[in-house]
Amino acid sequence: MISARNLALQNAMIKLHTADHLTVLRTNHLLKQYGLTIQQALILQYLSLHRMEHINQKKLELYLGISNPSVTSLMKTMVNKHLIRRLPDRSDARSYLLCLTEKGIALQECIAQSFLQVSQELHAGLTAEEIQQLANLLDKITCNLSAVSEP
Repeated sequence: MISARNLALQNAMIKLHTADHLTVLRTNHLLKQYGLTIQQALILQYLSLHRMEHINQKKLELYLGISNPSVTSLMKTMVNKHLIRRLPDRSDARSYLLCLTEKGIALQECIAQSFLQVSQELHAGLTAEEIQQLANLLDKITCNLSAVSEP
């Protein structure tokens, strides 16, 4: 028989998954008008924030926590949409450096506004203290899962 604590933990996990799923759906809905998905928007923001660094596909795999084939597919789509460019990496002939195009740069404000709107909807009805508690709990959950996740 499942203890009350374990049942509560399972229930919390389901609620966390549901919240994540709804957040992704809502964000994708808002980004659709710009021809973007949440993963593409996250990549564009990451490249913008790290534009002074040499960003390759491996760094994006680690940042997004997704596989090489998934990132490769995303890169091809984003190159075809003229959002990013792939430049040969002089230090590694097998690798490419990624940078934003003018179109990718121009979408930064739209992405930021979409993320802000979802964030405001997500936090509606929560006090500042509850928002901080939520952030702290999510940090702990992330830390716990990072400690047991495969590299």
